[in-house]
Amino acid sequence: MNIIITIIVALLIFFVFIGPFISGGLIAGLLLLIAVVVGIIIWKRNFELKKTVLKDYDSEKLMIQNVQRGGVIRLLNVDGQMGDLDLKVIGRNLYMEGDYSWYELECVNADGEKFWIDVEDDDELVVSIVLKKLQKADIKFSPNSLDMIDENESGTASYEGQKFLYIDSGEAVFYKRSYDKVKEKLYYWDFKSGKYLISAERWDNPDGKSGMEYFYSQVLKPASVIVYSNKGESEE
Repeated sequence: MNIIITIIVALLIFFVFIGPFISGGLIAGLLLLIAVVVGIIIWKRNFELKKTVLKDYDSEKLMIQNVQRGGVIRLLNVDGQMGDLDLKVIGRNLYMEGDYSWYELECVNADGEKFWIDVEDDDELVVSIVLKKLQKADIKFSPNSLDMIDENESGTASYEGQKFLYIDSGEAVFYKRSYDKVKEKLYYWDFKSGKYLISAERWDNPDGKSGMEYFYSQVLKPASVIVYSNKGESEE
């Protein structure tokens, strides 16, 4: 940027003091040459900047944000597990809310048991795993109406004597396997207590009927997530 400013200043000085003494054709040629030089400088600067960004977010790095179908991960300190939880990713699903997006990794363990992991990377990385799918009767909301909680942007959810505070709600769209063109709409509510989450989701099904789902999840520390492979040879 300093180089471009220097060129502009030099150009102004040139035309003020020397311009009146040279022909119009020569001036046009000099202008074209300067434009080309400035364009090359800007292109080179943007190229170097893009290269730096791509280096920082290298898609080959073994990190949970890069894991695709076929990837293999290990989770440490997951509630209810006797040891480390080794999982193979069988699907990567996409959620979008405006310009913001996050992913759901659909996984299986060696016994074929399914697990779902949410991955959000906004100001910081947040990884959570669904521990249990709940029924509406398992949870008490205050106020009783989720719509009222949404309108007030405050409220609580109680599960097994533990109180969860409202943190967020909104409307999003869901794409199965990320690249699917068919989208499903949902409205969600999230509540948090320490490292645990309660989530309520209202889905608009293709048949026009709405359905509710409730989940109890655990937020994992980044150090508890180990990536062995980003993808597999048989990915779609």
